[in-house]
Amino acid sequence: MRFSRDRRGQSVVVGTVILFGFLILALGIYQVQVVPTENADVEFEHSQEVEDRFGDLRNGVLEAASTGTTRSAQIPLGTRYPSRTFFVNPPPVSGSLTTQEAGEIRVRNATIGGDLHRNVGLYWDTNQAFETRSLRYAADYNEFRGAPRLTYEHSVVAAEFDDAILLRSGQTVLSEDGEISLTALTGTVSENGVTRRSVDARAVSASDTTVPIAPDNGSITLELPTAVDDPATLATRWEERLPPGAIAAADEANGTVRITLANGSYRLGLSEVSLDTTGTTEPAYIVPVGSQSVGLGGQARVEVRDRYHNPVPDATVSFKGANRTTGDDGRAFFEPTATGSLTAAINENEQEYESVSFDITEGDSTTANQTFDIEWDETAPVEIEEGTSEPLDILVSDAASGDRIDGAAVDVGFSPRGTVSGLPSVPDPTETDSDGRTTVDEFETNDASAGDSFNLYATAGDDADRIVVDIIASTTAYEVISVDPEPAGSGNSIDVSFDINTDDENAQVNVQSLDNNGDPKGETGLIAYDSPQPQTIKGANQAVEVRVILYDGDGVEQDRLTVPYP
Repeated sequence: MRFSRDRRGQSVVVGTVILFGFLILALGIYQVQVVPTENADVEFEHSQEVEDRFGDLRNGVLEAASTGTTRSAQIPLGTRYPSRTFFVNPPPVSGSLTTQEAGEIRVRNATIGGDLHRNVGLYWDTNQAFETRSLRYAADYNEFRGAPRLTYEHSVVAAEFDDAILLRSGQTVLSEDGEISLTALTGTVSENGVTRRSVDARAVSASDTTVPIAPDNGSITLELPTAVDDPATLATRWEERLPPGAIAAADEANGTVRITLANGSYRLGLSEVSLDTTGTTEPAYIVPVGSQSVGLGGQARVEVRDRYHNPVPDATVSFKGANRTTGDDGRAFFEPTATGSLTAAINENEQEYESVSFDITEGDSTTANQTFDIEWDETAPVEIEEGTSEPLDILVSDAASGDRIDGAAVDVGFSPRGTVSGLPSVPDPTETDSDGRTTVDEFETNDASAGDSFNLYATAGDDADRIVVDIIASTTAYEVISVDPEPAGSGNSIDVSFDINTDDENAQVNVQSLDNNGDPKGETGLIAYDSPQPQTIKGANQAVEVRVILYDGDGVEQDRLTVPYP
């Protein structure tokens, strides 16, 4: 019996092997090409989320610095990939969040302005540098190439790429209103891993107080230490965010960005925010609140401030041996029982700025408790025509009672809002009268022109007020409407009548006769625009034209009209 060969199953087996091979090939291609692409998308989305959360942290630091609160932000250090049954993922992405010592914030070429107690200036002269840190984040991505390293410092989030630096936020260090806000970042953060970590921004010293500063031996310069690897490029990005007139440059040797301010006065607010539980505020100097002349039955009042010029709560003040503790506003009070000198002191009273003296009398104590409330009695913004000057009124009241204060000393200053073509002059006013009023006699625009804008500050005691002054184009009418020359009888004279339209009561004119070359042959010189007419001038024998030139009260030409003669 013979058996034949049966080959009918071979094609099925071969087909199965080929299909299985294609499957393995497809899986390999997916693993090599698709999985990395999808993982790169996951990493990119994580990078974007970290940038968003860094922005939240930045906002939390700024809010803590201004309000004294604590704000938290969750930072996702790393990320995990979606589970895959048949494919292999790389290890989860790990990220690091660390603080790095940057150096000292410094304010150079600045002195305390305004009518503040001398202790403010005395302490300022000893302390114009503030240690700070930067917060940095970096991730070890497996697929996403070109992810930035993030740095937070001085109110900005900087994204560092291999070939560029971009700022992911605005800056609040310098405003167009002339406000400077500097926050020292302290505390230590050192986190590594994949999970989310909470970072708490806690106010150590909140910016409750601003102090006026003015240039001293040069333009005011802010030195901001940076942990960014390329300070020069960072300075370029800073300058793009600064108000007009301010200039940013890098000091690469010291790793700082130097911001040079436009000439003018500014107000400085300082604060400290910690990223951990460390950091305390300590008494630095003391100032009186209200008058240093106190009658029996009144109160000697003081405020204790820290190195950032902010109030210090729970500080001990010695009033000639009798201790008092400051409240949340940094203030303490003492009711003297005997006349004479009374000294309030903090710390060991080794420095002059650690004490203030009061003169205790048997007289009226009504001024003892006064704290000033100063305000501009003008509608903001004030508009002043270029080439002119305007008086500006100020009112000073008792902050507690609302009563107007007589004899209060008031100091004024200004700062440009952006780039300006010239600076005004603003003299200090006299002391307030019985109605609590005083007047800046003249805000003189000088070379400032239309479009320029200034912050104008007034300070009295422990209070200050700001108003904006805008320089606008002149609306005063200046027009020579007509000129009518006639021969003045016989001789070499011309009678000239003219019509002028102006509301400048100090306007002047010059009436001239001109020869063929346009040179004056006779003229009146500057006379009042409303002088009697006609005006008689010489030059009839050579004159071919007569000209009237109109000037404003400062002698600046505003208009002219030339007519033929005869």
